[in-house]
Amino acid sequence: MGHEELLHQISEYATAAVTPGAADSYGKSFKAVANDIETQIEKKITEGQAATQGKLESRFKAVQDANAAANSAKTTAVSNDKSWFECAVDEQAKRQAAEAAEKSHEDSRNNENEACQLQQDNKGFSLDANGKYKLDFECDHSADGNCAAALKAYQAELQKMSTDAEAALKSESDKYSGLKATCDTRKQEQVQAQSSLDSAESAWSTKRAACAKFATQREMSMCAFGAQAQAKCSAEAEFTKLVAATQQVKGDADSEVDRESEWMASRSTKCMMTKAMQKGLDGAVAGADLDACAAEVDFNKDVGKLNTRQAELAKLSRMNACANGVISFFNGQTWNIPAGAKPPSKAYTRSKFTPQLDPTSGNFDFCSAA
Repeated sequence: MGHEELLHQISEYATAAVTPGAADSYGKSFKAVANDIETQIEKKITEGQAATQGKLESRFKAVQDANAAANSAKTTAVSNDKSWFECAVDEQAKRQAAEAAEKSHEDSRNNENEACQLQQDNKGFSLDANGKYKLDFECDHSADGNCAAALKAYQAELQKMSTDAEAALKSESDKYSGLKATCDTRKQEQVQAQSSLDSAESAWSTKRAACAKFATQREMSMCAFGAQAQAKCSAEAEFTKLVAATQQVKGDADSEVDRESEWMASRSTKCMMTKAMQKGLDGAVAGADLDACAAEVDFNKDVGKLNTRQAELAKLSRMNACANGVISFFNGQTWNIPAGAKPPSKAYTRSKFTPQLDPTSGNFDFCSAA
């Protein structure tokens, strides 16, 4: 209600026809209007203010809860990223161990082949008696004792050859036994190397499967964080929208500035009615009276200003910020995991990992498929 409009309305009451009982009617009319202002206008203003404050509290709590959920989701994503990253470190180490075991197995197989081939090459034995021993036997029966001496010498030569053969056989036999023992040892080493290789490959394969599960959990948790960040920004936008509505002139039911104007008009009207009643039918209310009444109105004291929690909102806005930016999880790095049944360990490489996220418009790019 405007300044002039209010004065005109009250003046109409003040200039009513002076008839018997007019004063009583005048007073009753003002009291009825004042009562209507209190029960209808002011009651609606206070109730509306309380309702808007309730909406503000509800929406602010939604921002707080969404931010807490985003923080929790981020913590989970960081933990899962750490588990996967460290798993990949171990996977590469086990790939290196498998490569070392494969090299040992190859070396042991070569050693076995060499040792056993050497044993095979030395399995035969021969004694070359040609030229070393005098095996011709001749004697002269006409010479007394000649044949007996010749036979004795021949027997001695045969004994020497036998002794030498036994010594050579023993030496060759000992050598062969040594070669056989070495061959047997190399065979056992090859079996052990094969077992170690099988174990190393199995350990790598098991770790690879475990890391693949970690990778899935990691990506899901990151996408869950992105979704929670979006929810936080949505809640923040709804709260900000409501705060803006409270400041909108000629706005909706949540406009505080409209309620302040209405409160000023209603309280000023009641104040002016009181002054008019005090002056009576012969008095006249003026602009100065209205100014004095307006000066007495204190919306903040009478109704209470809305608490829009702007300082708290500013802190929340800095957390899980609603803006396009990079996000870092465990250590800002990722592993490039090579494919294949037996990928080379050097193919495992690290690279920077700081994905972009704009929670006001969507999730991470790698979450689009999901």
